[in-house]
Amino acid sequence: MQWFKHLIGLTLAIAAGTWVGGWWMVPVIAGAYGAWGAHRASAVLTAMLAGAGAWGLLLAYNASVGPVLRLTQLFGTMFRMSGITLVVLTVAYAALLAVSAAAFARGLRRLATPA
Repeated sequence: MQWFKHLIGLTLAIAAGTWVGGWWMVPVIAGAYGAWGAHRASAVLTAMLAGAGAWGLLLAYNASVGPVLRLTQLFGTMFRMSGITLVVLTVAYAALLAVSAAAFARGLRRLATPA
């Protein structure tokens, strides 16, 4: 249950950070979480799922208020892929940003902390 609370909180933090500050807030917030939760084995997995979930939520919200479906079709045509593939790649990009930043910060924190 505690892990689920962390996942929801981190997802909302990454979504809000992205909304306010842009895409670069994903590695900033995930890295801070990775450093904070360095003693948890699941910190990196939590950051990855939260990054993907946050951008999934933002895409779903934007689809409800704007022409996201038209844009995914347009960009999908430009890049010669389906619109759903473009959405999956976008969510995967956020997950990769989050997991790499969390793993890097977790590793640094564990090196700096005496055993």
